[in-house]
Amino acid sequence: MKFLISCFWFLVFWLFISCGGPETKVEEQIQDSIPKLTEPKISSDEAVIIEPVVDDEIVVLEKGGIKLTEIKAENKSDISIELQTKQFKEGVNELNYLVEGIQDYNIATVENNYTLNYFNQNVFEKEFLYGNNVFLSFLTHLNKISVKTNKANVLKNVVIGDMESLFNMKQPHLFYYLPQENTSNPILDFYLVNTSIAEEGNKVKVIINEVEFIINKWAAYEISGLKQSNTIRIQLINQKGDLVEGPFNDSGERTFNLIEPS
Repeated sequence: MKFLISCFWFLVFWLFISCGGPETKVEEQIQDSIPKLTEPKISSDEAVIIEPVVDDEIVVLEKGGIKLTEIKAENKSDISIELQTKQFKEGVNELNYLVEGIQDYNIATVENNYTLNYFNQNVFEKEFLYGNNVFLSFLTHLNKISVKTNKANVLKNVVIGDMESLFNMKQPHLFYYLPQENTSNPILDFYLVNTSIAEEGNKVKVIINEVEFIINKWAAYEISGLKQSNTIRIQLINQKGDLVEGPFNDSGERTFNLIEPS
C-alpha cells in the first residue's frame, strides 16, 4: 500500500514538473500577452523620375478667366539629394541629407501627400507614426519651384508596426505640391513619379474654381485670374481620360487663399 501511495505522489510530482507549475503558466500567459515589437520596415524598391524635356517653349493655358503660364526653372542633371539616415523608429527621427550640385535651395517634404514642410538645412527632425509613412523629399529653388530631376528627390515608405506596406513604389504617382493654403504668389506645381506626361500619354487634369485644364508638360505654372478664396484639384489621368490607379493620383478638392505679400 505504501508503495502504491509513493508511486502516486511521484507521478503527480512528475506531471507537475513536466507541465509546469502555476507560476510557469502565469509567466507564459504574461509573455503571450505582451505585444511583440516589430522593426520598422522600408521598401528596397526605387522609384524613377522621368525628367521633363528642356525646351524654349513657354506654355500658356487660358480658360474661364484663369490663366496658367509656364515658369522656366533650372533643372541641372548634377543636382542631387541623398538620405543618409538608414534606421527609423516610431516617434521623432533625425533625418540627414547629402545635397550636391546646388547652392541656394530648400528641402521640401510631403508626407502621405498632405503635410508639407520646408527646411533650409540638411539635418532636421521628422515624426513617423504607427502605420505607413510615405514621404517625398525634393529640392526646391528659393522661389519654391521644385527641381524636377531624377536625383533631386527621395521617396520612401517607412512602415511602423506589424503590417505590410500599402504603397507600391513601382506605380505611377502624382504628388500635390503647390499652391498651399495661403499664398501671395499662386503657383501650380506637382511631382510625378514613375510616369511622364505628354500629348500622347498620361496627363494631369487640373480643376481651378470649376475650370478644367489638361496639362501635358511637367512644369510649374503661374496662376492668374483668381479670387481671394479658391479651390483646386489635380488628377493623373491616362490617354483615355480615366484616373490612373494610385493612392495619391487624385488630390481631392483643396482650398487656397490669396494674401498680401509680407
